[in-house]
Amino acid sequence: MDCRKVREVVFLYTDNEMEEELLISFREHMDHCPPCAQEIHRTERILRLVRRRCSRQSAPASLRERILTSFPHRRKLL
Repeated sequence: MDCRKVREVVFLYTDNEMEEELLISFREHMDHCPPCAQEIHRTERILRLVRRRCSRQSAPASLRERILTSFPHRRKLL
């Protein structure tokens, strides 16, 4: 896996939706690429903060669908 691919699949990882084969390759890359590992940790911190701060309100279903379908890895799931 290369850095470009890591950026493409980062949300599969943070959402715990990554397939095992891809996860192995992803983790191997993280072990050998400090900039990508740092970016993943930064993304995880941001997501935790957003989830913590936004959990009191629910987005309208139409907005939620629009946001989720904007992520390439989610388009095929909806």
